[in-house]
Amino acid sequence: MGVIEEVNDLVFPDPVTRPQYVLGITSHGVYRKQPFNLIHSGHGTTALAILPRDIEEVKPDFESSALYLLRTITRTPALAAVGFAPTDLLQLQMEKLAVNAIINPLTALMGCLNGDLLQRTSISRVMRLLLAEISIVIRSLPELQGVPNVNTRFDIRRLEAQVLGIAEKTASNKSSMLQDISQGRLTEIEYINGYIIRRGEEAGIRCVLNYMLMHIIKAKGRLEGERQGVILPLVSRVSG
Repeated sequence: MGVIEEVNDLVFPDPVTRPQYVLGITSHGVYRKQPFNLIHSGHGTTALAILPRDIEEVKPDFESSALYLLRTITRTPALAAVGFAPTDLLQLQMEKLAVNAIINPLTALMGCLNGDLLQRTSISRVMRLLLAEISIVIRSLPELQGVPNVNTRFDIRRLEAQVLGIAEKTASNKSSMLQDISQGRLTEIEYINGYIIRRGEEAGIRCVLNYMLMHIIKAKGRLEGERQGVILPLVSRVSG
């Protein structure tokens, strides 16, 4: 999350010439065998939505190219894609974000499979503390104010049940963040827990536990990258 804001700032700062985005999330299983060589490892579904240029538009005007792309993808049977309203897709994104913000960093930190997070009292306590911050941030998003049942949908207990359900369903899997750290690659922590932190700051909510976890993962990733020679080590300047 937060990629579009970054692209707008760096590439399309002018709203007039900015393209219209089609957003999506997918549950299809994919892994990278090598650069530009991806393996489709499991069938799933795809949820898509066209992002309005102005989120406050009551009846947004979508570009013909965006509508064409959405129709083409949803008519491709193998993708099992469905179009959603932007607000509905945002809620699906937030549910996936909450799950990823727990499973990815915790498995990466402890070097364990997704299923190893289950039925462990200490891990459950950490999950609930992190989810308490995540829940209040999501429920405070301006984009979701006035949407029915948001408080219930993103209640901490419901989010915890989703996390545990995904961890059980993918018990034998290595999370993408664990794989990234193991191979000395940069992680997506800035776009997962980092997104929660940034949106929390906008609402005056301090997410100290997510902040701490993000920096632990960043430090672990750098150390592993330096160990493998993928990242150059930091050298302090010695005055003499």
